[in-house]
Amino acid sequence: MDLTQRQAADRQIIAVLVCLGVALFLHFAGMGSTILNLAQEAMDPNGIFVLLRGGGAALTDEEMGERVGRATAFLLCGAYSMLGMVWIPVSAYGVYTRKPWGRVSALVYFGTTIPTCSCTVMGAYGLYALLRSDVKELFEERRA
Repeated sequence: MDLTQRQAADRQIIAVLVCLGVALFLHFAGMGSTILNLAQEAMDPNGIFVLLRGGGAALTDEEMGERVGRATAFLLCGAYSMLGMVWIPVSAYGVYTRKPWGRVSALVYFGTTIPTCSCTVMGAYGLYALLRSDVKELFEERRA
């Protein structure tokens, strides 16, 4: 790999690290949103938590399904946010130090962002950047 190819690959690595940093911020924001929404649901006199304890007004099946679905979505969002708050820094460290496992971890992370519809464009770019042959060579050089 000549100097210009190496510089181009290094720029891709920097861009991937920036994407991971933005994603980490978004995971923290997602966790905050989850906490606020669950708190609002807990304070609602007809919220899912009150209804599960046997209180609140009688709701139709449709209304109950909506509340259960909303609470489930909040909990799934919170779980994915917490996972990302651990996964992203570990992946970023691996990518920064050019460890082969860091590249694989980041590839898997960016792959998970596409079906979740959160940061789809950033996930696609992360996959593109880390699958480039010149970037892959940087991680293989580290192993040798």
